[in-house]
Amino acid sequence: MTYALHEIFASLQGEGRHTGRPCLFLRFAGCNLACPWCDTDHTPRLRLKAEALLARVEASGARSVILTGGEPLLQPGLGALARALRARGLWVGLETNATLEPDTETRAALSYVAASPKVGAPLALTRADEIRLVAAPEVTQAWCEAIRARLPAADHYISPCDAGGAPDFLRAVTLLGRLNAAAPSPPWRLSLQTHKLARIP
Repeated sequence: MTYALHEIFASLQGEGRHTGRPCLFLRFAGCNLACPWCDTDHTPRLRLKAEALLARVEASGARSVILTGGEPLLQPGLGALARALRARGLWVGLETNATLEPDTETRAALSYVAASPKVGAPLALTRADEIRLVAAPEVTQAWCEAIRARLPAADHYISPCDAGGAPDFLRAVTLLGRLNAAAPSPPWRLSLQTHKLARIP
C-alpha cells in the first residue's frame, strides 16, 4: 500500500481537548471539499509505502500520531495504517471533515476522532470525540445546534475563521455566546489555533 501525503511533522496539537499534546502529524494529500477560507495545503508531495511510513513514525520517537489532511479518510488503506500504529502502542488521533464514516476496523484502531463538519457538506460520520466548528460567515447558530444534535460527541468547540489573514475572534465569541445562552451541557468552548498564536511550526 502506498500513501499520498503532503507532509510529516512533529509539533504540539494546537486545537481542541488535546491542545499542547506532542504529536507527529501525518498530513495526507487530497480533500473532497473546497472551503474558500481553508488555510491548509494538502497537495501531494510524498508517496510512501506502508513500511517506509511506519519506519519514519518509529524513527521520530513519537508516542502520539494524528492522521490529518485534507481528508485522511479518502486514503485507501488508512485503516490498515491506523491498526499498525496502534499495534506499536501509539495513540492515534483522526481529524476529519465528517463527510465519510470509517469502517468498523478503522474506528476500533482510532484513539480519538475530532470532526469539523462544514456547511453544505454531507454529514456521514456517526460519532466523534470532539466537534470543532469554524465560525465562517455561512455558519449560523441553528446549523451548529443541528450538527450537535446529529453527531454525538463529548466536547464541542467554536474556532475563529481566518479568511482574510486575521482570525475573526469577534464573530467566533459572539456565536459562542449565543450557543451557550441556551445552556447546553456540556457548554460550547472556544478553540484557538494556539500553535499559530505561539508561532509553533
